[in-house]
Amino acid sequence: MKHVKKSVDRVIEFLTCAIFLVMVAVATWQVLSRFILKNPSTFTEELLRYSLIWLAMLATAYVVGRSEHIAITYLRDRLDEESANKLDIVIQVFFLLFSATIMVYGGAKAVSLTIAQISPALHLPMGYVYLALPLSGVFILFYSSINILHILNRKKKIETMMEERSAS
Repeated sequence: MKHVKKSVDRVIEFLTCAIFLVMVAVATWQVLSRFILKNPSTFTEELLRYSLIWLAMLATAYVVGRSEHIAITYLRDRLDEESANKLDIVIQVFFLLFSATIMVYGGAKAVSLTIAQISPALHLPMGYVYLALPLSGVFILFYSSINILHILNRKKKIETMMEERSAS
């Protein structure tokens, strides 16, 4: 499972880096065309907006996978290890529920409702823009499941160490 997670991490890293590089190039072109060529580009603002959506959604999934998402640790820091593990599992279950219902299910509905709408400047089906939501939801489902397994394995290792100490 570690190998699969690493492969998914690499894919998301590549995609987010590629999107960011495209955004830098497009923003540079926008500035050059507007201020130097005095002929503003018509597609750059829309492309940057849609790219930012994709970048944010993929990066969110990646951060959940690395367990580096924003967290208020006030309660967790005051709990013993076992209670903290239980809290971590509850948090991951909430991630699972949110990503399954809102991101995957709701995002798929948004894609199906907007696939026929065409963006004004890029002439791109808007469903492609909204596709970032269910796709990142699937990644979050995957990562949250892995995180739960990791927490359970960590708990098992702690229990084994405690048993070995008491046996000594």
